[in-house]
Amino acid sequence: MESIQSELRDAGKALLLLRAEMGQREARMSAVLEEQARMLQHAAERFRSDIAGLVDQAGAEMAQEAKRAVAPVASQYERTVSATTARLEAANKTVWLWFGAIGAVLLLVLVVGWTVLGYYRRELGATKAELVRYENALPVVQAFYASDAILCDGRICANVGSDSQRFGDERQYRQAKPRPQK
Repeated sequence: MESIQSELRDAGKALLLLRAEMGQREARMSAVLEEQARMLQHAAERFRSDIAGLVDQAGAEMAQEAKRAVAPVASQYERTVSATTARLEAANKTVWLWFGAIGAVLLLVLVVGWTVLGYYRRELGATKAELVRYENALPVVQAFYASDAILCDGRICANVGSDSQRFGDERQYRQAKPRPQK
């Protein structure tokens, strides 16, 4: 369980690191673009003051030159953002995969736990029934032990006293003598 939590923390850290890296790259690219734009603007102002008297065609050439200067930086920025976005999407898929795997493991643990609990309940019920049977047999064993009786060919033989009391519906049973003390 700790390894799963650790891996989730690591995945979360990786996502945060990727997001921070993307933000830093975006900030750097924005700073580079702004710096180059400022530099181009500064150069354009200087050129404008120098070539104020030139024809409109010179202005168009300057605009195209500015586009060509910014184009490599813009394409690099676009490639960097695309790569970072792809990484984040892959990390997102991985995190969802981990969540799915964790959910499946938890479900499996619950099913196995429920099955084991059912098995032990059945075993406990059977053991309890056997204990009740033994507890019900205990008075018979105590009475046998207290009487002067033995087993004879699978039956109980008792040494019956002549002055013993009679029991039963028809008074057909007689009480055995007590077991002699040794």
